[in-house]
Amino acid sequence: MRNLDAKITEWRRQMSADGIKSRSVLDELEAHLREDVESQVKAGVNEETAFEVAVQRIGKSDLLKAEFAKISGKSGPGKMIGIGCCVFACLYSLLLVPHVFTISELTLTQRILGLSAVALTFFSMVSWRFSYRFLPAIRNQRIRKAAGIVCGVVGFAWVLIFANLLPNVITPFFLSKDVSADSIRGRVLIGLQQASPEGFWAVFMVGISLLWALALVAVLGGIAYGLEEAARRQSQKDAYV
Repeated sequence: MRNLDAKITEWRRQMSADGIKSRSVLDELEAHLREDVESQVKAGVNEETAFEVAVQRIGKSDLLKAEFAKISGKSGPGKMIGIGCCVFACLYSLLLVPHVFTISELTLTQRILGLSAVALTFFSMVSWRFSYRFLPAIRNQRIRKAAGIVCGVVGFAWVLIFANLLPNVITPFFLSKDVSADSIRGRVLIGLQQASPEGFWAVFMVGISLLWALALVAVLGGIAYGLEEAARRQSQKDAYV
């Protein structure tokens, strides 16, 4: 019985990790589990086999299915993180995308690069409706929550990193390999005032790099949302099979 108690303790821990937090529900499930094991042992089945069979039966029980169906209706942090990342990226992209059409000095390649980044950003938001089909259904609530938080943290960290790279690395690279960060603003103004093709090209490429940075944030948001949705739909499917 001591071995059975250890197995049931681990089983309860796994059920809790999968999202069943209610002590009363776990107690009721455990009672059914123990009764099943006891019944099988009396019939001559060894305890270990009886436990495995009982766990499988509990997994197919109406009570557990109903509990998972209830859990599946709740939104985890992944969805909120995904929505936040995508909305942030889309709003800033909306501010920049009109310039891709209205600035006549943009080359065809630059327009394609800019529009591709914007398209990827908005596709990430639209993907909420179908991305769950291509993402794993992570049943463990803790792992799923961690995955969503990682996507959010990486997206936020990338915004901070890019904000630092933009004036110190990206802009100097496009303007001139030997230009200092302190003289960037003056160089940009001179380039625009003189209508220099090189100056325009550099400024436009900086803007396009910003669009692609936002696209990455949106992609991470789409993944966070999709993981949560994949788990929710899988729970619903399990509940009614």
